[in-house]
Amino acid sequence: MVIQCTCACSSKLPFHSFQMEGLDVFYENISTTNLRSSFSVYEESSPIRNNSFVDGTVDTHEMDIYNTVKIMRNILIPIIVFVGVFGNSVSMSVFTSNYLRRSSSSTFLVALACTDNVFLICLFVTWFDGSVDNILNSVRICQVISYLTFVSSFLSVWFVVGFTSERYIAICHPLRAKLFCTQVRERVAVLIFIMLSVVLYNFASWTTDVYTSKDITRCTYNIKFIKFLNIVTWLDTVVTMLIPFTLIFFMNMRVACTAATFQEKRKGCLTPRDARRVKHRALRSKQQMRVTRTLLLVSSTFLVLNLPSHVFKLSSLISNLLNPAASYQMSMAQYLIQEISQIFYYASFSMNFFLYALYGKHFQRSLSFMYESMRLRLGCNDRIKYLERTSTLRSWT
Repeated sequence: MVIQCTCACSSKLPFHSFQMEGLDVFYENISTTNLRSSFSVYEESSPIRNNSFVDGTVDTHEMDIYNTVKIMRNILIPIIVFVGVFGNSVSMSVFTSNYLRRSSSSTFLVALACTDNVFLICLFVTWFDGSVDNILNSVRICQVISYLTFVSSFLSVWFVVGFTSERYIAICHPLRAKLFCTQVRERVAVLIFIMLSVVLYNFASWTTDVYTSKDITRCTYNIKFIKFLNIVTWLDTVVTMLIPFTLIFFMNMRVACTAATFQEKRKGCLTPRDARRVKHRALRSKQQMRVTRTLLLVSSTFLVLNLPSHVFKLSSLISNLLNPAASYQMSMAQYLIQEISQIFYYASFSMNFFLYALYGKHFQRSLSFMYESMRLRLGCNDRIKYLERTSTLRSWT
């Protein structure tokens, strides 16, 4: 079985399927995949109609792969969405609380959690449309989903670049940290990113269309803009993959090396008398290193989970560029690899809460304080026990 593609890009949101002559035929919801993988509807020229499906014989192994992928999507995507939306919502509550509101990179982390939720909601809508009920049945709805998916995926990667840049400045250029690493500058940067995304991806609202087949409506692209969208795909690849990935990798390497060097020098140079004299400074430095370690882990996890999908996307783009006369042919094995890489990509929008909760000491304490405060408001805790349990956190803040 071979899948024929007209635009060699990797998808962001799941495939849809519809029935044609009693057979499952792959169809890409273009609006919700950011036009990153424009798969054509199978017509008479499609290779699949010239071999296995035409004569009624279907390769059992290939159908097993397709059914496995379908089951995997139907199980994992809802789990990723619900767990991710819950975790991101809790993260937003913690980072906007009184105890972490002024902490390093809190504005970027709140904005990241918000945009991740937007993407996950779009993901759930498109999954529901393809697997449960056809709800994307108007151009306006498709345009909104398309636009939000473009914007949220752009903002997500650049907010990661934002807080990685802050850590890079704080660790590698500490004398400039007070100038650049401020809440005002964070908020300005977030607003700039939002305005850029609004302007850059406005085309999603006028290139999106709908396709109807046997009373089922699917979002797709307007065929008049296919050449324009192929150019946009390359530009989007540069803006959301090549540039941010290079920046994140470079800054993470510099931060990790500088932090390791600093720790070695501090251990080797401090005498007992020096240690007593700089105890307060060392404690603050230790807290900074904890924050750095957590954010370094978040950005590194982001790279690892996004890498398979982006590698597949880039290889598809290059293949199509080298051989533009022929459509890119995707085998079922490649389809399976792409779907697995997409699951990793979706997971990157729901993983951050667990990283904060497992490795962020400040996040753990603030979360614990919020839990105790909630117990007090619900009458499950008396005030004396509440003050005893939160005394450590109060002294820390």
